[in-house]
Amino acid sequence: MTATYGLFAIGEACVALPLSAVREVTPCPEPLAALPVSARGLLGAVNLRGQVIAVLDLLPEIDHGSAGHRVVVVMHHRDRLLGLLVDSVHGVTSPPALQQVGTHEHRLPVSHAFPAPTQEDEGRGIVSVLDVEALFALPGIPALREDEAGDGVFGADGTAADATDLAGSMLLVRCADHRLTLNIDAVHTIVPRVTVRSSPLRHGSCRGVTDYGGAEVPVFDPLALAGLGELSAGDTEGVAVKFRDGVVVMLLSEVLELIPASAGQRFTLPGVQVPGRRYLDGVVRVPGRGDFLSLSVEAILAHEDLNALSRLNTPPRHEGVPAPRAADDEESAGQSRAGGTYLTFSVGRDFAVPLEQVVEILPFPEQYSVLRAGDEDVLGLFTHRDTVVPLYRLSGLLRAGDPSLPAAYVLVVSAGPDGRVVGLAVHALRAIERSIWEDPAAPGEAPSGEPSLEQALARRRTIRLAAIGTSDEPRMLTRVDLSAVGAALVPDSPTRLTTTSSGTGILAPHAN
Repeated sequence: MTATYGLFAIGEACVALPLSAVREVTPCPEPLAALPVSARGLLGAVNLRGQVIAVLDLLPEIDHGSAGHRVVVVMHHRDRLLGLLVDSVHGVTSPPALQQVGTHEHRLPVSHAFPAPTQEDEGRGIVSVLDVEALFALPGIPALREDEAGDGVFGADGTAADATDLAGSMLLVRCADHRLTLNIDAVHTIVPRVTVRSSPLRHGSCRGVTDYGGAEVPVFDPLALAGLGELSAGDTEGVAVKFRDGVVVMLLSEVLELIPASAGQRFTLPGVQVPGRRYLDGVVRVPGRGDFLSLSVEAILAHEDLNALSRLNTPPRHEGVPAPRAADDEESAGQSRAGGTYLTFSVGRDFAVPLEQVVEILPFPEQYSVLRAGDEDVLGLFTHRDTVVPLYRLSGLLRAGDPSLPAAYVLVVSAGPDGRVVGLAVHALRAIERSIWEDPAAPGEAPSGEPSLEQALARRRTIRLAAIGTSDEPRMLTRVDLSAVGAALVPDSPTRLTTTSSGTGILAPHAN
């Protein structure tokens, strides 16, 4: 059975601990209590519900920043407890293989290593697995015996939890006056400071965007999602939640602790009438801490809008842009239904595109390679995330508005299931809106095979949209199928370099 490890950041290093050795994670108090002993890396002690636990810093020369953003990982080994200072929690992983680390002369506090499992951690390169036994054996470090009368790591029936039980962990958080818990498996990392900026993506529970992992990612309010109220502007902590194709940051007031799932007792939630009832799956009673509402990770990860938002401005997977889902294919075929979520934008006139068709939204590039001088539709090429993206002016393709208006954004849309993408320049982003009525698809709107550009541009229909989260009156707009346009612009066929009369080149498909 593959072991499960918790991932933590210490300075610039990413380290791992077997989850079976992690008792819990708790914020580091300021100051730590003094101990009448001295040893390298020993910072002091923390009083955790009557348990005195020494706290060790493996990199004492590193400036860890504000104490409010540090956490203490409480480790247990042979009935003894020891705290380890870390800067952040980076979720859990089960590596397929480990490479042993060590020397013949000395036992190191690191036993194994493995490649960083996610793109967010790749800057650190490798993950070092800490040797728990070696940490407890460090000279001068007082590993204090666990109080038999204390909580310990016990199941709901009071029996000791075994290592397999510990593989499931819960993150305890506070959102305004509500205390919530969620399964740590869905957490990509804890984000200690979230600065939310307004964005056209703001709608429903989405509060805007924040900088994360070198990109702008959406931020959602779990209270708004579950119908429990709203977080305030002063709430600035969060966790990055892993969806199928990217991450979305869940805004919080405070991260409290990480505990084994077996340390709490779960109760069924009664049939309370709140709008987001399906996003709550019970109440967890944690001894010594009280009751927590349990967020349904399964329901959150299945949320249609959050899944669509997770693909915007998030790094693509290593195999390229994710292929559209079956539901996306239906959308491309013009079989959408009322209630769909749309991104509205302007190219001199306002249009709407199904949100799931947009892979990313980028600022218009400062530099790009011009392919055809003076062409209103074909702008050129630019590189993004090691991919060459063909760039077109959407106003010219749609024959709408003034093509001389400056472009401000690029909608990156999928041009096929094999990772092809195309960039479509637009003048402005409007909002995220939901349709309340859609004109039925015209007969024959979904021909077999890839449509021609003319056919793709003709895939339009009238829809009635209501702006989410506002009192604005619904409006009628034209829905366009940009996935079909992208597939027509970048066909799945060999390309060659041709020369125009102006002497500039353009990549074009072979003539039949």
